Amino acid sequence: MQLIAWATALSGGERPASWSIYDRLRPQGIAGILIPSLLRAPRRRGRNLVLWDWGPDLSHKVNVFDPSGRLPKD
Repeated sequence: MQLIAWATALSGGERPASWSIYDRLRPQGIAGILIPSLLRAPRRRGRNLVLWDWGPDLSHKVNVFDPSGRLPKD
């Protein structure tokens, strides 16, 4: 199994370089970013929402919208 860069760094006891994004954005009150997905699907350009601050209360409240019911319930 091939690990992605951040997982490789963590497994080697290092802090992933990509975490510097968090270091720059968190102090500005930014709770996450939208990034391109690595999933290779024909004619689909997926995105991933990466959150580092969230919860059931404002200001970083998250509600799941899953009309197809494909996401786990937990």
